[in-house]
Amino acid sequence: MMKKYLLVNRHQANKSLRFLNLLIDYSVIILFQFLIGTLIGILYYATQSRFMYKVILAVNDRLFSWLISIMILLSYYTLLEYYTKGRTIGKFITNTKAVDINGNDMTFNEVLVRSLCRIIPFEAFSFFGSIGWHDKISESRVVLIKSYEAELNVQSEINTLGTKS
Repeated sequence: MMKKYLLVNRHQANKSLRFLNLLIDYSVIILFQFLIGTLIGILYYATQSRFMYKVILAVNDRLFSWLISIMILLSYYTLLEYYTKGRTIGKFITNTKAVDINGNDMTFNEVLVRSLCRIIPFEAFSFFGSIGWHDKISESRVVLIKSYEAELNVQSEINTLGTKS
């Protein structure tokens, strides 16, 4: 019987696909940030309320806007990877998904740790090594879905040979 972690290691997505995931996901995150900023601007000009004026001032504060950006990034990765079983928009496009090192769907806490690791300064450069920090710390991997699941099914069929149904 083959261990699933061996399958995970064999079917990991290459760095080019991982980089493409990053570009797509960051583009989506930037689009969300742009839409939120546009919505705030429209609400201010439509209402001319004192509250919206304070919101505009807060958004223009560098620390506050950085915190909002971090919250959007964490929400995007955590919610998508948890509710879609390891996938983001980038991973849907490249047909990959994140799993734990044993090949199982990640728990909410594992996904949250994975997402929190993404805000470590210079984390994106950690892929110049063998594995990125958000994968290493969260004990997760990104696999090619078709080849991973195909071999997993073959192994499952082999394991059931000779057993009674």
